[in-house]
Amino acid sequence: MMELNFTSQSFDLLDGLADNNEKAWYDEHRKEFDAYLRKPFGHMLELVTDGLAETDVPLIGSAKTMFRQNRDIRFSKDKSPYSTHVSGVLTPTGSKSEKQGLLYVQLDRTGGMIACGFYKLKAGELAPIRDSILEEPDAFAQVLQDLNDAGLSLSDEDTLSAMPRGYEDYDQHDYADYLKLKSFIAQTPLSKSAWLEADMVDRLVQYAKGCASLLEFGRAATEA
Repeated sequence: MMELNFTSQSFDLLDGLADNNEKAWYDEHRKEFDAYLRKPFGHMLELVTDGLAETDVPLIGSAKTMFRQNRDIRFSKDKSPYSTHVSGVLTPTGSKSEKQGLLYVQLDRTGGMIACGFYKLKAGELAPIRDSILEEPDAFAQVLQDLNDAGLSLSDEDTLSAMPRGYEDYDQHDYADYLKLKSFIAQTPLSKSAWLEADMVDRLVQYAKGCASLLEFGRAATEA
């Protein structure tokens, strides 16, 4: 498998951008940023796409599904012009706007993270998943078991403090805490060494496979 061009210089550049988040610095280091960060990241997404093509979770990513380095600061109090991380997604259609289950990858100065699932859904998008949990508890139990078998679990970082509207009667349900979730994602941090020493492509392919039943459950619910 072709090597990715992530090196210690990649992290030096991320450190530099975090400490000098301004146009002059970025313009001076733009070619290096592309060579050691953005181009290898886009290539990595393409290789993961190839690795997932014949699996139960075909997901598509490339340089086109990476997020821009420039931040949209029009409505933000933080006027820093650039994101201090490099990130992108793999989705069923290969579109960044796709929300039907995705794999998100982030590289930052400390290492980064992987996340898989359904992120920050609106109430109307959450309802079908919540209803499926109630209507198909055994299928949802299998999702949880499959995640556990892969060393993963659903994150509880994005959750309501009380039962969502319309689900108040299920506050004693075995899966009440999951009904409160606003995102159904499994996530894990990445160390610097993961980028410098490990095979990130294989790691991401295996991570997506570990999330297969979560993606299938969510898609079946939202597409019904």
